Order: sequence, then C-alpha cells, then structure tokens
Amino acid sequence: MQRDTLQGVWVSRWTFVAAASGLAIGLGNFWRFPHEVGHHGGLLYILAYLAFLLILATPVMLAEVVMGSRGRANPETAIQFLNLESGSRPEWRLVPVLAMVTGLLILVHMSVIAGWVSSYAYYLGDHKLGAISIEFAAEYFGDYVQSKEEMLKGFTGFILILLPLAMMRMTLATGQILRLLVPIILIALLCMAYAASQMGNFPAGLSWMLAVRPEDFGPDAIVSALGQAFYSLGIGVGAMMIYGAYFPDGRSISRQVGAVAIIDTVVALVAGISIYALVLDYNIEPGNSVPLLFISLPYVFGNLPFGDLLGGAFFILVGLVMLCSALALLEPALAWAVEKTPLPRWAAALGLVFAVWLAGVWLIDDVAAPGAATRLFFLNRLTSELLLPLSALGLALYAGWVLRDVQARDELYYCKPRTFWIWRILLRYIAPPAIVAVLILANFPQL
Repeated sequence: MQRDTLQGVWVSRWTFVAAASGLAIGLGNFWRFPHEVGHHGGLLYILAYLAFLLILATPVMLAEVVMGSRGRANPETAIQFLNLESGSRPEWRLVPVLAMVTGLLILVHMSVIAGWVSSYAYYLGDHKLGAISIEFAAEYFGDYVQSKEEMLKGFTGFILILLPLAMMRMTLATGQILRLLVPIILIALLCMAYAASQMGNFPAGLSWMLAVRPEDFGPDAIVSALGQAFYSLGIGVGAMMIYGAYFPDGRSISRQVGAVAIIDTVVALVAGISIYALVLDYNIEPGNSVPLLFISLPYVFGNLPFGDLLGGAFFILVGLVMLCSALALLEPALAWAVEKTPLPRWAAALGLVFAVWLAGVWLIDDVAAPGAATRLFFLNRLTSELLLPLSALGLALYAGWVLRDVQARDELYYCKPRTFWIWRILLRYIAPPAIVAVLILANFPQL
C-alpha cells in the first residue's frame, strides 16, 4: 500500500531525480567548482572531490532522503515521528528546524544574486554589452551594484517567477515543470559545451580542469574538496528530507540518490571546461564567483560572434538552475507551514516568498550603499561556514546514532546487506568527523 503525505508523492522516480538534481547542480557548479579545480591541482582535486562525494557526501544525502521517506512529513514532523519510533530525545527536532532556517537564509542571498543573473540575461540579450573591454565590463558591473533600482528590478522579477511555482503543489504541477526544466538545463549545457569547443580554447579548458598539478595540491586543496563535496549535493537545508518524504514506495532510494550525484558531477565538469575554454581563449586570469560570472564572462560573450545571443542564453541557463535551487530551499519551510498551520499552500507560499523579498531588499540596500556589501557577505559566510555544517553534522549524527537500523532498513529494502552496513559505518564514524573538520577549518583557517 502506497504511503502518502499531505503534499502527495512524486508521480515517478525521475521527478525525484529531476527535483533533487535541480538543487544539487546549483550556482557553485558554475562559479566555484571550476576555480577550485584549477587552483588546487586539477585532476588531483577532482579525484579527491569524487572520493569525498562517494564515501561522505552521498551517504549523508541518502540518510536525509531515508529519514524523510520514513517520516512522510516536513523535516521537523518527520524527526518527531522517528523519535517516537526510536524513543529518542525530543530535542533532536531542533536539528531540522536549523536546517529549514538555514535553507531560507541561503535562499535570501541566493535570490539577490539570481536578480543579478536575470539583469545580465537582459543586458546581453539587448546588445548592451557588445564589443566591450574587460575594464568596461568591470566598470559596468560596479555601476550596476551601486544602482538599487536596477538590482530591485532583477530581484523582483526572479521573485515573481518563483512565487507562482511555489504556490503549486510540489509533487504535482511544480514537479512536472521540474521534470521538463532539468532536461532543458542539461541540453542547454551540452549546447554551451559545443559552442565553447567551436569558439573557445577547448584544449586550454581541458588542461585547466584535467591536468595533474601536484605542486598545487596541498592540505588546503583537500579541505576545499571536502567542503565542495558536502555543499554540492544540497546537504543540511532539509530539502532532501522533504523530497524524501515525497518519494514513492516500491522504488530504490539508493539508486536515485546515486543518479543525482552523478548528474551533479557531470554538470560541474562540463560547465567548468566550457566556461574556462571561453575565458582562457581571451587570456583572462580565471577568477572566482562574482568576478568570473559578472565581469569575465560578459566580456567574453560581448566579443564573440553572436555573443549577445549566447550570453543571454547562458545567463538564462544559470537563472533556471537557481530557480530550481530556490524551489528546493523553500519547500521544507513551506511544507512545515502547510502542515503545522491552517494556511493553504498558496497563502503560506505568499507569506514566505514575501518575507524573502523583504529580506532581499534589506540586503540590496546594503549592497548599493557606498563601501563593502557587508550584509550580503556576512549572510553568505554565516550560512556556508557555520549554519550549514552545523545542520549537516546534526543530521549525520542523528542518522548514524539515533536512527535505528530497522527504520533505515525498511526504507532501503533494495539495498544489499553489505552495502547497507558500509553506509551505516560511514554515517557513524567517517561523516561526522569530516563535517567537524570542515566546520573548524572554515572558521579557523590558520589552524
């Protein structure tokens, strides 16, 4: 008999894979992962990242999905149900609460960046950045982030796209949209890779990502690869728990989680090679995050044949990726509001999205003011370096030491006994110390 939730279940396993991949792909695959690979040993970094992804991040992600599937509710209620089954302390419900709050805070500053992406999709498509110099690209971005009105236009536009999708039930209309969006994103990424191979320096991009540079691979590279593995799969924000709650019975959870990890890795590699094939062809030092996305790439697209079309399409692609992530970050808190209050989904979505918009306006006020964007950078560091590792640590500890074997086994009935026990050992003895290492070294890099 199919177990249901108040929000229903996914209509197919591909819907789960698409929704979870939409979160996992994320902005980091476009502006952080390629930079880390290039500056920390190339192929050696990728191998370390894949190892951490396999033995640490994927097991924790699987644990989140299993707990959600067992609890069949929003993250807090799911943990409360698991507590009743296992007889554990009720204080454990604070861990998913932290995860949901962390997800909302990440959504706030990510939506501000998504507004920038929306604006640049329009600017490139409207021929405003054609045949420019790198100095002009930097000056243009500087003027943009000092214009509150321009940032508000892009940010509000993104929010207005997010709102109606959030109002619809995730397992029905929105899930079907994600089933279409994610393949479109993957096809667009392949088209971008082809364009980069024809118009960029593809061998340089391959060398940047895949060459072995042992002189650049040190302890800091290992720490970076460890953190990237955890951050890349959307662990610690409650999204995988709520997506697990919607998981249909009679399907292999472990196989679908593995598919998400593979898609995320392939996207990161293809995006990195393609982006740097374009950037290196113009002899630009590959930067990280904001300078790469909003200065280097607009300069490159502005000087390519049909660059306005390609650039606009690229930023639309990034915007779609961020939209998928935004829906995932919002869903745990939205499901909590629907299940814990008398509000209908549309009203809960309206309230939460409006709160995100207000918080985003507060951040934009600071970004546009003279001086550093302290609120935006502080919120980014607070979530990525403190709240996210703490939340992931709490969920890993709960899954490894509180969740009973029989509870997990009931959800992983397709998993072989040996694989199941390896997973349990990784959750108990390997993942928590690794997350503690990320937490400490992110906040005390001098150690």
